[in-house]
Amino acid sequence: MSEKNENHARFSFETIENFDEHILKSIPNYDILFSSIARISDYFVDPKKKIYDIGCSTGKLLCFLERNFSETEMIGLDYSANLLPKSERNLRFINFDLNNDFKFSDACLIFSIFTIQFVRKENRQRLVDNIYSGLVKGGAFILAEKTYAISPLLQDIFTFAYYDYKKSSFTEKEILDKEKDLRKIMHPQTNIENLEMLQGAGFKTIEMFYKYFNFEGYICLK
Repeated sequence: MSEKNENHARFSFETIENFDEHILKSIPNYDILFSSIARISDYFVDPKKKIYDIGCSTGKLLCFLERNFSETEMIGLDYSANLLPKSERNLRFINFDLNNDFKFSDACLIFSIFTIQFVRKENRQRLVDNIYSGLVKGGAFILAEKTYAISPLLQDIFTFAYYDYKKSSFTEKEILDKEKDLRKIMHPQTNIENLEMLQGAGFKTIEMFYKYFNFEGYICLK
């Protein structure tokens, strides 16, 4: 094995430490996105309904919401069991592969924050269809995804602007090594493909509320 490979600590959700801190350094203005999601959520929480977070990782978002909405049943799903906190009170965390079929029910809110880009493409439409079906009328699906620009020039500009941003927290080698690892598991879509997927599920009211380079956030109403 070469020295280069020996020094490459491969990125993996199953082994990563300090996940929340890593995300703050990796996604531009993630703190603003997080607080925006929390503020938007106030308008949709119904204590008699359920809230789901798919790809919930450490459960940070649901735990934050639970402080103000402790009577609402909240369910977090994630493939990486090492990230999931323990279930308590009305917070339930489930180790689950979203490539499999999951039926949502009686939901006032469903979150997917940088998660669908890791689901196999052939399974994404079914997942979003299930999300739409599981929402009550007037409920919301809040989605954030990394996207590909339609223009090759803009994709190039956004990519290297993003690398420049990450250099404040990571070395050039760390940035390149992570990009190589993510190629195998993360497959973003364009903004148009995401909108077609959401509309295909039945969502008619879709609004982008966050964008920074290739990172986008949408709110979709049923």
